[in-house]
Amino acid sequence: MWKQALRACALASLPSLGLAAPPLATATIVEGETILIREAAAYGLAEGVRLQKGDIIQSTAKGRFVRLEFADGVVVDLAGGTQLMLSPKAGPDRGKAPPRLYLLNGVVKVGVPANLPAADTLLASPNADLAAVSKGVVVSATQHDASVFAESGAVTVVERREFKPQPPHTLRSGQFYLRTGEAKAQVAPRPSGAFIQSLPKAFLDTLPSRLDLFKGRDVVPKPAAAGLSYTDVQPWIDAEPTLRPQFVPRWRTLAKAPDFRAGLVAGIAAHPEWDRLLFPEKYRPNPRPGDAPPPGTRY
Repeated sequence: MWKQALRACALASLPSLGLAAPPLATATIVEGETILIREAAAYGLAEGVRLQKGDIIQSTAKGRFVRLEFADGVVVDLAGGTQLMLSPKAGPDRGKAPPRLYLLNGVVKVGVPANLPAADTLLASPNADLAAVSKGVVVSATQHDASVFAESGAVTVVERREFKPQPPHTLRSGQFYLRTGEAKAQVAPRPSGAFIQSLPKAFLDTLPSRLDLFKGRDVVPKPAAAGLSYTDVQPWIDAEPTLRPQFVPRWRTLAKAPDFRAGLVAGIAAHPEWDRLLFPEKYRPNPRPGDAPPPGTRY
């Protein structure tokens, strides 16, 4: 019963799915199973669903291809197994505005219209950020590796997690950037055959915009039957330090579930910002001499 009660509590705490503010983007193609994580609830992503700040898109192992289209003409394609967040509250660099996209893991293709002003960071990932994207770029990211293919136009790659700061790499159209772990990045005149073969077929095609098909339609996503588990969101809870704190208030209701709490406690070293919520007694001030004991204290 606690699972049903917790799920009802989480859903009740959410803002209405009818968006008060203009949506950031619309899902215009969804092939295969893809999950939308909004606040503390999970939904099945469907074509026509409008997306907002903080939404997490997770294409599962059964996912094949997803397209997100923004009102300003930016198009983002996701391969299967990709985890992407839209406009996180905090970016990797607190001195700059948060990125439009945070790619935690997987492969995306981003298309940018010619009239779009260059942003500080269009896309951030654990090891490399992208700025000054002039047309089209394909990015593959994991916790340890990063690959960037300037498919058309130029792009600036800003490396992260370096022992020594490195100058940004500006890729010309057709060039390919590859970095594995802490090894020095390599820039080649073209991507490897293995990289191209790993991409979904839809990445290699020029697909027309479908955004106009969903104008005036309000497609409401259906809640996922299983709800959110600790395993579902653990990669975000254990993400880089500047990204993690926003998830404590967002998922604090989920921490009431025994399984979710057990996962948080077991991995607390990877996400210490949860310690105060899990063990509030550690942060209570020590009683002063003469203070009355807390109610219920036995001697």
